Amino acid sequence: MNLPKLLLGTSLSLATFIGLSATSAIATNHTNFPETYVTQQPNCKNPQTQTELNICSGVDYQQEDKQLNQVYNQVRDQLSANRRQQLIVAQRAWISFRDGNCKFAKSEVEGGTMAPLIFNNCLQDTTKKRISELNSYEQNQMPQPNGSNYQTVDRKLNQVYQNTMGTLPASRQSQLKIAQRAWIVFRDANSKFESSLSNGSTQLSLIRMTEQRTKDLINLSRESR
Repeated sequence: MNLPKLLLGTSLSLATFIGLSATSAIATNHTNFPETYVTQQPNCKNPQTQTELNICSGVDYQQEDKQLNQVYNQVRDQLSANRRQQLIVAQRAWISFRDGNCKFAKSEVEGGTMAPLIFNNCLQDTTKKRISELNSYEQNQMPQPNGSNYQTVDRKLNQVYQNTMGTLPASRQSQLKIAQRAWIVFRDANSKFESSLSNGSTQLSLIRMTEQRTKDLINLSRESR
């Protein structure tokens, strides 16, 4: 997703290039296969080969990213200058988290023919979740957590994180560390932004985001088995 010029350089050089303009931004997905394949325009309603699956997953992600840009711009334009800046900071942190998290997801099959598919699917799933959050801001309906105690959910997240780390080879452990650190930055920035909204709460935001991250790590751990 594109943001103002201060966000230049936050995307992955391997797969996502952030193009910038004065008012909005467009994220373009560059997949890991020869450009000549893209001109074949496979039937994405019924892809038959791994290359077609890879290409079509990139197309699906680009569609989600386009929607993300639209929703982001709508939310941004409704905000005061101070809140708008907080959203920019949060979104920049989200971009770093998205890229790091999907690099980790892809690392399970690094160098394999399925790597672009895994990466694009992760980008798409992560983007869908962010669209849902942004939609809630626009509709003034803050997403709510299941629990009410941050210390409890934070302990569970740490336990799941350590258990997940214990199942990974060293190369993937380093990738997960990068992703987790990026998530913490995003969590803090996004919670600060949500607290500035009329019905927002730092505490509820921290709990909800921690619950979601715990769920995501559990799912990643299961997929890696």
